[in-house]
Amino acid sequence: MTSVFLKTIPAVLALSISSTAFAENDNYDLDDIRSWDIVKIETCLDAALDTIPGHARRVEMKMEGDDPVYEFDIEAKADGKTYNVECNAEEGFIGEIEREVDANDPVFKKLAKISQAEAKEFALAIHPGKVVASEYEIGFDGDATYEFDIQSIHGYEVKVDVDATTGQIEEANIELYEIGMEKE
Repeated sequence: MTSVFLKTIPAVLALSISSTAFAENDNYDLDDIRSWDIVKIETCLDAALDTIPGHARRVEMKMEGDDPVYEFDIEAKADGKTYNVECNAEEGFIGEIEREVDANDPVFKKLAKISQAEAKEFALAIHPGKVVASEYEIGFDGDATYEFDIQSIHGYEVKVDVDATTGQIEEANIELYEIGMEKE
């Protein structure tokens, strides 16, 4: 599995470097966000609840590249499961939906070819720090993902998604704020 990890380093290195620069310069804070040309959080919440009817339990704003994104944790009315619904904060459209599962979920177990410990090692190699939360997720595209919230050594929190089948880093995003508690 080390060879899979080594293949992901070049793809994520630029993101890692820009994340470090973000922390050292502290260019973003909540005053800056107020001046951004983004849709109201209510617009995205409405779109998220139209997609997965239920109760919003948590929201965070993160940067995916140059795009600000709201991510809502919604407890669905239909099945009681928790879904992560992402909404592009510049345009107000839903971009990604994932269902949270546990380690024993049969779909996740079937797809996972690497362990959570291996995935955590890959994530921390890219963004050193302390894992403060983790999740198992199944995307609507059928992919299984380990997600780690890492309190970085630079003082900010980064969310790192690791493909549970390949071990590749899918994305790493800086979290600007979070409202509500994540299930542990």
